[in-house]
Amino acid sequence: MVKKIMLSGIVSLALATTLFTGCGDDTTVVDVNISGLTKVGSYETSKEGGSEIVAYDKASKKAFVTNGAENKIDILDLTTPASPTKLSSIDLASYGTGVNSVAAKNGLIAVAVQNGNDTVGKKQLKGSVVFFDTDGVHKKTVEVGYLPDMVTFNEEGTKVVVANEGEPNGKYTVDPVGSIGVITVSDYGYADIDFASATFTKANDGTEVRLGGTPSNDKAKDLEPEYVTVSGNYAYVTLQENNAMAKVNLSTNKLEYVKSYGAKSWEADSNNTIDIEENEKIEMKSFKGLFGLYQPDSIASYTVDNATYLVTANEGDGREYLYEENGEEKESHNDEKKIKKLTLDASIAGEYANDDDLKVMVDLGDTDNDGDYDKLYTYGARSFSIWDAEGDLVWDSGDAISKKVAELQPALFNQDEGQMDGRSGNKGAEPEALTVGKIGNKTFAFVGLERQNAIMVYDITDPKAPKYINYIITEPKDVSPEGMKFVSAAESPDGKNYLLVAFEVSGSTTVYEVK
Repeated sequence: MVKKIMLSGIVSLALATTLFTGCGDDTTVVDVNISGLTKVGSYETSKEGGSEIVAYDKASKKAFVTNGAENKIDILDLTTPASPTKLSSIDLASYGTGVNSVAAKNGLIAVAVQNGNDTVGKKQLKGSVVFFDTDGVHKKTVEVGYLPDMVTFNEEGTKVVVANEGEPNGKYTVDPVGSIGVITVSDYGYADIDFASATFTKANDGTEVRLGGTPSNDKAKDLEPEYVTVSGNYAYVTLQENNAMAKVNLSTNKLEYVKSYGAKSWEADSNNTIDIEENEKIEMKSFKGLFGLYQPDSIASYTVDNATYLVTANEGDGREYLYEENGEEKESHNDEKKIKKLTLDASIAGEYANDDDLKVMVDLGDTDNDGDYDKLYTYGARSFSIWDAEGDLVWDSGDAISKKVAELQPALFNQDEGQMDGRSGNKGAEPEALTVGKIGNKTFAFVGLERQNAIMVYDITDPKAPKYINYIITEPKDVSPEGMKFVSAAESPDGKNYLLVAFEVSGSTTVYEVK
């Protein structure tokens, strides 16, 4: 879902970039060939939305950054990583109403641009993937599906895959179909894969693919692709609001499956704890009848012994659609309510007598159809996970992210614009940005915590036993990590490993050296 976040309160904290390694009893000290991230340079637009997604081209040594504030792509010179410099911008006004994503490969830039007008509701027309060379010269415009939200190349650079989210307009009067698009680079041919005939696969725990649209649960309209990763001949696509993953065969342009991610337990026997009460205290507990849908945003892939593994940042996302009428903001649809506004079954009601701030899904939990809630489901899992190529869970970080935030940022635990504990009743630290990178024979995951202004690093070489490495608090001027790109030593301008991070609220694009 396209969204805006205000975290201006954090700038008053005046924190310097901080690195923590091996802190706390729950941390495993690992003998690795990296010690952390060091900030070496930054390009600043000083505009919210001025930096959201970042891509990199090794031949030209340039970074390409979506500037949503101006509907442009900013082209940055990274010849000297410590001094990113803007060379030029690509104005996208003639191609659509808003830029959402960018990818780069073999000297070609692919940009996802949405399109819309007031007569049918903003974002409701078909969008485009627009191709440029690394100097910003236009090559081709390919019409794709509705609201193209993310774009990526395959490993060879011969195909481009785009997630067409198909999100409704604010009044929920126009709800276009979601789809996955595949572009063949050689001739710019386009194939659109929708979900009209899709069959669903339950998770191993029995959880079904979530459909929650109105006025009807039309799967072609209700499934909303969010993010894509490509491994070999397959694309793996997160359907965030639906808590599902789609697998696409890029040789045949056919869906292999649409599978539910399942539900995570916060009951006592799960060993997972969560803070759900906004009372300016850190209170990590387990709760009877409480579960969470993973609902990942970002997804990345890597291989171990020729097997594909998928890494997800389990942010969570509700469906709240607003519109303006006669100068007044109105709500057409909202699938979330706080526990205190629900009628709970007697079997769990006592559990939430003093912990009822949490927003949960109104369409799930009445297991016996008697009008009250027997189970409660949160948005997101407050974690990152690793899955196999068939969509089965291999590993989840459990409550490690929340515990690390409590340990290293206690005064800003689950913060909302600098207010401690302000997001405990919502989605917590909100792991959203994600990328993976290989250094030597080891693979690392970099996970951005949108609300905490922090980046976590894990060694995920063994997908069944990832190891925590460190936790970086970004400077006050680097707020809300939205997009990340790992640049290996083999591809970087100076033979060093780098992590490029686009910060949405501060509008800055920052270069970290991975040491």
